[in-house]
Formats: sequence, C-alpha cells, structure tokens
Amino acid sequence: MVTGGAGYIGTHIAKNLLKEGFKVLILDNLSTGFIEPIKILQKKYPDCEFVKGDLADKDLLKKIFSENDIETVIHLAAKINVRESIQQPEAYTSENYLNGINLVEAMVARGVNRLVFSSTCAVYGEPKYIPIDEQHPTKPINPYSQTKLDFENYLKKVRNLQFLTFRFFNVGGSDPEGLIGKAHLINPDLTENIMKVALNQEDFLEIFGNNYDTKDGTAVRDYIHVEDISQAHITGLKNLEKLDGEIINLGSEKGFSVKEVIITAENVVGKTIPIKIGQRKEGDVACSIASAQKAKDMFGWQPQYSNLETIIETDWAWRKKHPDGY
Repeated sequence: MVTGGAGYIGTHIAKNLLKEGFKVLILDNLSTGFIEPIKILQKKYPDCEFVKGDLADKDLLKKIFSENDIETVIHLAAKINVRESIQQPEAYTSENYLNGINLVEAMVARGVNRLVFSSTCAVYGEPKYIPIDEQHPTKPINPYSQTKLDFENYLKKVRNLQFLTFRFFNVGGSDPEGLIGKAHLINPDLTENIMKVALNQEDFLEIFGNNYDTKDGTAVRDYIHVEDISQAHITGLKNLEKLDGEIINLGSEKGFSVKEVIITAENVVGKTIPIKIGQRKEGDVACSIASAQKAKDMFGWQPQYSNLETIIETDWAWRKKHPDGY
C-alpha cells in the first residue's frame, strides 16, 4: 500500500514496485496528486489498485485493511509546502502527524506491522556542519518539518512495528522511460519553474534570495533523482527486518546553487532562462547537502541517475511532451 501514491514521488515508487512484480494499492485524496498517472500505470500493470480517500477517514482505513491482504505500507501522504505550513500550522499537524497516527493505528489493528516512512532533510534545520549525516541534531525551523519529525518520534514508540525512515534531500527528475513524470503544478519547485520559463509559460524565473552565505549568494541544495529514491524504497522494503528502526538519508552528496541549476538547465533546454531576484523565503536554509554513506553501507544503495544533468534532462524530456503536466 502506497499512501500519497498519486503524487510525484509516489507514482514513481508505485511504478517501480509494479515493474518488479509487487501488487500495489494506492491511497490518495488527490488534493495535490493526479489520477492520470494512476490510469497510465493501471493500463500497463493490472496489479495496480487505486482508492480515493483520506487518512483522516478512519472507517475507510479500517475497510481497506480488512478487505486487502496488505503486507507493507509505504507512507508518503503529506502536505509539503513550507510557506503554507507557516501560514496554516494546524493543517500540517492534522495532515502530517495526526493522520499518520490514524494510519498506524489502522495497520496495527489488523496486524500489519511493516512501514517505510518518507520524511525530509528539513528536520535538520539550519546545518551545523556539511555534509549532513543522520547524527546531525534535528531542529526544525518550520511547521512542515516539525510535523515530519513529530511523526518520526511517534513511530519509535509503537510496539511491534517494523519501520524504516528515509530523509529525502531535494528530489528531481522524471521516469527515465518516459511513462510518467513530474508535475508539481500546485507546489512548484525550482526545476518545475525553470521548465515553465523554458516552455514560454512564464516570462522569467524568480530567485528567492541572492544574499545567502554561499559561493554565489543563492541557496545550495543536494538534488537526487526520483528513480534513485524509488529504488531505495524498494530495497529498503525488501530488507526491512535488517533495517528496522533505522533513519537513513537519501541524497546525492553534491551541492548545487540555484544559479548553477539554472546554468545547467539552460544548457539542457538550449535557451536562456531570464531571472528576477525576489525576497528570501521564510524558513529556507542557505545550504543543505547530504551524507548518504549510511544508505550505501547498510543496503548497498548506489544512486544511478542523480547527476544534475540527468535530473534536468529527464524532466525536460517529459515536460516537452506534457507541457501542461497531467
């Protein structure tokens, strides 16, 4: 079962699970996800089932777990907009924390005791050192990351639950096979906004702050391809007994500034991306780069697609064919 499986990362994880022969049930309320990739997956993979619903609906969760022989849950469903979380902290507590508890309680009631949780590097807050490993102190600086950390801590207290927590850094790219892709039209990220300018849907790209303490003044991030995220989840799922209770970073271990991403994108799309400097976003850190050594040591994870050019190339290949997303 994949919660949030109609979203960007969820659809890519679902696709790779199906490709490996797993039966997949996707639960999503479609508040930010899309039904179109689900239909694409169902057309190719008959073992893909979709239920439209919300984790706030305890009766629905009870029904799903009683009517389906679910072995493992991959939990991605969440609100993810940092700025929105500052404006609506209660909504983030409800969606990301309380609804997660609903899910676990429904699992435990039916004896389902395997969970892979998708968390975020944002739980570390302002980095005290780079690269950031799993021993780095956690100090969330916005409600979004706080609710993710709160749920991480909740999982540690649940009896008889095998769980694995992945902390993602910045996820990008699209399915290398081109079957599905990224369409963050509701919560756009940097590469999504670059694509809109490249497709002449926007006149310029707004850079949020150029006075960070970085080499060129723009924020530095660690970008990891969604395909590598997907493979980590599947490998983690297969090795959950060995990895029970672990918290593991997923990142490329390389940092690129916003300006460096723009230059790379310009080379990929073959055109200049006009920029405009805007205000820094509240709750954004200057630099965030992962140490992913633990993932490599514990289950042999080796990112295959997470160089910046490949991330942008796969996004661009998909968006040229789907200029308006799904």
